[in-house]
Amino acid sequence: MPELDFFSMTMAVAINLMAVAFALPWFMGKKISASARRGQQFLLLQGLAWVLILGASRTQSAFWSSALSLAATSVAMTALWRLGRALSGWLGPRSSALRHMLAAGCILTPLGFLGLIQSPTDRAAWFSACYGICAMLVGVKALWPGRPASKLWRYLVFGVGFVLGWVLLLRSYITLHPEWLQRFGTEEATINHALTMATPICSTLLLLAILLAWRDESQRQNLEQKQEDDLTGLPHRHTLARQAQGMLRRSQRGHLPLSIVLLDMDQFQRVNRRHGYDVGNEALQLLSLALQKQMRGDEVAARWHGESFCLLVHADAAGVQSLFTRLKSAIQLGLMHELQLNLDFSAGCVHVPEVWDGLSFDDLTHEALQALRQAKKSGQGGLKIITLQAPDHEASPAPQAQAPTR
Repeated sequence: MPELDFFSMTMAVAINLMAVAFALPWFMGKKISASARRGQQFLLLQGLAWVLILGASRTQSAFWSSALSLAATSVAMTALWRLGRALSGWLGPRSSALRHMLAAGCILTPLGFLGLIQSPTDRAAWFSACYGICAMLVGVKALWPGRPASKLWRYLVFGVGFVLGWVLLLRSYITLHPEWLQRFGTEEATINHALTMATPICSTLLLLAILLAWRDESQRQNLEQKQEDDLTGLPHRHTLARQAQGMLRRSQRGHLPLSIVLLDMDQFQRVNRRHGYDVGNEALQLLSLALQKQMRGDEVAARWHGESFCLLVHADAAGVQSLFTRLKSAIQLGLMHELQLNLDFSAGCVHVPEVWDGLSFDDLTHEALQALRQAKKSGQGGLKIITLQAPDHEASPAPQAQAPTR
């Protein structure tokens, strides 16, 4: 096998990473988010780490080789930490256990490297093992998003994290136990070439994932700037979140009950498969018209996502049940008359008899999602209502106003 030019290959990867990181603000705009800035910092630091590694490999001085290797280790772990922070910004709060483990790994790796500075073999094995484990932790952080995000770049980060992790763990083992290769009759050079190639390839794939995440965030921000959904004419969920703050304050001042209802069409994908997406879009438009007719001036109906909708109404549990019944009748009759479709929907509702300080829209939607899941499990066309009571120390002594009759 021809000799692998590690220096040229690594230098090309380092230059590409740093060049792309510097150029991104020109293409994406200078006003980038904190998460995008951290992704940019990851690319810059990763490129710098490669440069330091190359410098350590080319110098003839043992002191400077050790110093540059230690600097490369610190920079590489800082880069991973910045990537983990970027994922938290793009996907919402991550597991505290993952965050603490990653922080510990980023701190202990250079400290252990410093302790093994006199043994090049041991320090190389230590760095490979620690970096591999931390790369896996970063990969896991890309799963279970707390906010809408594309699966493509998340799974790419997860896959790269685990592949890179196992490659580096294997390299750490081979560094300490080179005799292990002889059991399989494998040339050491072949394994080293494969492992050497894997790391730059994974770095390039991470660059692609960051670009996709950055684009995903930009598209989401553009969507948030729109007030209405193009298909249904209803407010977006982002607009709904802003309007919900006013309804929470109004409910607290006037001692009005507040209910959040999440509606989701049952087996809606079957309609798209059998009748086409145009028919599915018409069904969503009919549903949005029915929702708009049932809302009073101080209440809101919005498109949540896909075939799901969200209602904010000043109604008690009985009022929500009455609204649900009327909506079901109006929607089913409209769909059957206009499109000859027999569709049903399930709903989850969180009802707050009295709003208290500290209650947030996110708290309510979380409970409403739980209620919707329970309604779906119970069968199609169901309604599940969860009632949240104010904590005793927050409860207001003022009498609760009567909910408007629906």
